Amino acid sequence: MQVSPYVSANIKYFVLLCCTLIACSLSTITISKENGSKSQEWHYTLRPSDNFQQVSKQLLNRKHTWSDLVRYNRIDNIASLEPGSIIRVPIQWLKQQPKPAKTMSVSGSAQIKRIKDSYFKVLKANTPINVGDEVATKNGTLLIKLADDSLIRLEKDSNLVFNKLSHYGKTGMVDTQLRLKKGSLSTEVTPLVKGSTYEITTPSAVAAVRGTKFRLETTPQATKVEVTEGSVNFSHKHGNVIVNTGEGARIKKGSSTIERSSLPAAPEAQFAKNVIKDLPTTLQWKDKQKSQSYHYELSDSRNKLIQTAIISKPEVTLDNMKNGNYQVAMRAVNTKGFEGLNNNSMLSVNVPSELAEQLTPLDGSIIDTSKPTFTWQFKDSNIKGKLEVSDKNDFKRIITNFDFNNSTHASVSKDLAPGNYFWRVIALANNSQESISTTRKLSVRGLLKPVKILSVNYIENQVGLFWSNIDHTESYTLQVSDSSNFQTILKEEIIGKTKAHLRLSPGKRYYARVKGISNELYASEYGPVKELYIGN
Repeated sequence: MQVSPYVSANIKYFVLLCCTLIACSLSTITISKENGSKSQEWHYTLRPSDNFQQVSKQLLNRKHTWSDLVRYNRIDNIASLEPGSIIRVPIQWLKQQPKPAKTMSVSGSAQIKRIKDSYFKVLKANTPINVGDEVATKNGTLLIKLADDSLIRLEKDSNLVFNKLSHYGKTGMVDTQLRLKKGSLSTEVTPLVKGSTYEITTPSAVAAVRGTKFRLETTPQATKVEVTEGSVNFSHKHGNVIVNTGEGARIKKGSSTIERSSLPAAPEAQFAKNVIKDLPTTLQWKDKQKSQSYHYELSDSRNKLIQTAIISKPEVTLDNMKNGNYQVAMRAVNTKGFEGLNNNSMLSVNVPSELAEQLTPLDGSIIDTSKPTFTWQFKDSNIKGKLEVSDKNDFKRIITNFDFNNSTHASVSKDLAPGNYFWRVIALANNSQESISTTRKLSVRGLLKPVKILSVNYIENQVGLFWSNIDHTESYTLQVSDSSNFQTILKEEIIGKTKAHLRLSPGKRYYARVKGISNELYASEYGPVKELYIGN
């Protein structure tokens, strides 16, 4: 079929028009995506030592290269870029990497379920938490640290799932998404850089933050947030509100409204001393609002929760505490159930405890029993003691196994080998305060094995005696008598060898015996008597 020049020209024009429209359409789509991403850009400032291609490799994911950045930023010549030049990077182009969280401390019982597991395991301190893992508490609390140093305290009877824990390469941005299935938590979020995300979802709400301190609680009936610093975007399917410092909000199940409330002011501490030298002691706070209840928390120097309670009066009695540094927090609870701002006070407990008065053995004693008895006493009968015995004066190796009790004496269960030992008593007051007595030295003296005369040689009127070699001996004492009971000693000699030669009179009977000589740590007795006789 032959096409006329007129039709052919029209076809060419139509094809050209279609290509132009398609190109325009594609250009419009590209510009639209580009413009839409500008609101989610991250800006990087070039440094003097930067290489554009290397920086791009460190920042971008596998789907994008440095040439994509050149086109996006409309750079004509990368060689013309100078230090201080700003490079715009769409957030979705950035390289993301997982950043595990970590349990800092565990108070009570807690468990973890890994993403690939169908059951929970016991959770201990210093355990990494990865994306998809779920942690749960029963009668305990957890302190969790995120990669950006944000802290989360998960309260008792709570479940928390880690949906996303990412960071964007060297940008400093993070993407943290958690899901509080039930229970409550408090969090201290490190100030986020532009582009970062930190969200906690519950069955009925979402709390999005940008560097703040807040508490979040969810039940089947409602989700509640209390902001103590910064602000939180608190939302559900019907809308959202910004909750600022000193405010709280609640979203109830089935309700389209968000209830708001001012948080109670922090009670004023009525104690001036920050060093406690006597227990028990009572701490009091003054609350001008006269709230109906209060929430008390006691944490140690590592932020591990030691005590917590809901009480009716702003006062608490501290007892049975170990010496150390603590933080005590007290906050009021209003009639709507919102807990207020904390009054945080730092305390140092330094309670001196009575030292044990050591009685026996005396310092430097040398005793002949391998199971000595140790005695001590206290002025306060409520103090418990624990004996420690070591063969080193630094007590790095304790050879006894005693626990604290009210007894003031103890005997070792196993024989102590001859040697030098050291002993002390650890005192325990108020079930927490320990004090260590002075160190005393004692020596346990052992008994050398009896020396047995092995053989006797006779040569005319001379007698050769040979006896066994005994460990720990330095020399030997030889005695010769003309009576078997050694009432009269004819000869007594200290000999450094295990043999001796005697000149005896023929026709008479003699008796010999030997004992070992050692240092002060060993005692010895004479061995079996050997009868000697030289015929006429």
